[in-house]
Amino acid sequence: MLNRVVATSVLPGVLLPAVVTLACLAGLLVAVRHGLRAYGDRPSPADLVTLARAGLACACAGLVTARLGTSPAPDLLAGLAAVSLALDLVDGRVARRTGTGTRFGARFDGEADAWLMLVLSVYVASWWGWWLLALGLVRYVFGAAGAVLPWLRDELPLRYWRKVVTATAGVALVAGTAGVLGDRVTMLLLVLAAALLAESFGRDVLWLWRHRRRRHDGATRAARAAAYGPGEFVGQESFVRASEVLAIAAKAGVGPGARVLDLCCGVGGPGVHVVRSLGGHYLGVDRSASAVAVARRRARGLDCRFEVATVPPLPAGTFDVVLLLETMLAFPDKDALLRAVAGALPESGRFAFTVEVGEPLTAVERAAMPAADTVWPVPRACLDDLLGRHGFRVTWSDDHTPAHRDVAAALAAAYTDPDLVASHALWRDWLASGRIRKQAVVAERVGAG
Repeated sequence: MLNRVVATSVLPGVLLPAVVTLACLAGLLVAVRHGLRAYGDRPSPADLVTLARAGLACACAGLVTARLGTSPAPDLLAGLAAVSLALDLVDGRVARRTGTGTRFGARFDGEADAWLMLVLSVYVASWWGWWLLALGLVRYVFGAAGAVLPWLRDELPLRYWRKVVTATAGVALVAGTAGVLGDRVTMLLLVLAAALLAESFGRDVLWLWRHRRRRHDGATRAARAAAYGPGEFVGQESFVRASEVLAIAAKAGVGPGARVLDLCCGVGGPGVHVVRSLGGHYLGVDRSASAVAVARRRARGLDCRFEVATVPPLPAGTFDVVLLLETMLAFPDKDALLRAVAGALPESGRFAFTVEVGEPLTAVERAAMPAADTVWPVPRACLDDLLGRHGFRVTWSDDHTPAHRDVAAALAAAYTDPDLVASHALWRDWLASGRIRKQAVVAERVGAG
C-alpha cells in the first residue's frame, strides 16, 4: 500500500520533476561544452546569463512533467518562465557593454529561446489544444527540414521583426501558462502568436527559396558580368567593381605578409581577388555556411582561410587590415561594429570599408525597399564621430557614387526578379539624386577609443 502511494504521488509530484530537471541540465551542460569547443570560444559574461535562462527553462521542463494535463504549480512555472524571458533582455546588453560577445553566444541565445518555447507549448497545449504544440515545434521542424533541403540552411538577412515575433510568442505562452487573463483573451494571444510565427517563418522560407533560385540563375550571373564591364566582375554581389576593390585594399596596405580580416566575405570573390593580386595572410568571415563553402573552393592554392560566424564579435586575434566591403549598410548598430573592429586592430592598423552615406530611411522608403531591415545608411558626420570615438583617423576617402549608380542602373534593367528590380531601381534613383552617396574609406587606428 505504501509503495502504491509513493508511486502515485511522490514520484510524479517530486521525483519525476527533479529527475527531468537534472537530466535537462546535464544535457544543457554537455551541449554548451560541445558548442564552445566547436566555435573555439570561451564562456563570456553574456553566455552565463544565457546559461541561467536555459537553466530556468530546464526547471520549467521538470514542472511540466510533474502531472501533465493538470496544474503542475502554474504560478511557479509561469514565474520561472517570465524571469527567463526577462533575462533575454539582459544578455545582449551585457555582451555589448563588456565587448565580450562570442560567436557561440549568438547561437546559444536563439536555442535558449526555442527550448523555453517548446517546454511552455507542451504545457499550454495540454490545456488549450494540442495544435499549440506548433508554437514550440516550428523552430525544430524548420531545422529538420534543413537537413533534407540544403537551401533552408542558408543564412537569412538580419530582421528585427523576428525578435518581436519571438518575444510576442513567449509572452503569449507565459500568459497561457498562468491562466490569469481569462479564456478569451488568452486564446486570442495564442492565436496571434501562432499567426505571427507562421508569417515570420513563411517569409523566411520564401526568401530562402528566392535566394536559392537567384544564386543558381545563370542569367543573373551574366547580367552582373555585363553591368560591371570587362574584367570588373569577380563574383561580387554588390555594386563595387574589381578595380575599386584593389584600390581600397592597396590604400589600406594589403600586401605580402599583411594579416587581413575580411568581414562578411560572402562567396569570396573580392577577397580572393585581393589576395591573388596583392598577397597577404587572409581570413574571411561570413554567417552563411553555403557562401563560405563556395569561397573555400575559389581560394584553393591561396593563403586564405574562412570561418562561419556572425559579426560582431570578430574572430580572436590581431590583424593589420580589416576589410568590410559593401555590407556596413546592413549593420543598424554601427557603434558596436566599430568597437569590435577597433579591438581587432593594433595601433596603426587600418580599417577599409565602403559605406552608403545619407540620412536614415523614411517610413515610405522602408515600405518601398525589399529587405529594408538590412538597409541602414549613416550621415557622414555621424560616421566620422563614431570613427573618432573608437580611435580611428580617416587617412583616405573616395567617392564611388557615379560608378555605382551606373552599375545599379544596368542591373535594374537586366534583372527579371521583381524584388531585385525594385531594390536596384531605388538604388539607381537614390544615387542619381544624391539621396545616397557611396564612399570608400580607409581609417587608421591611432589610439584607444
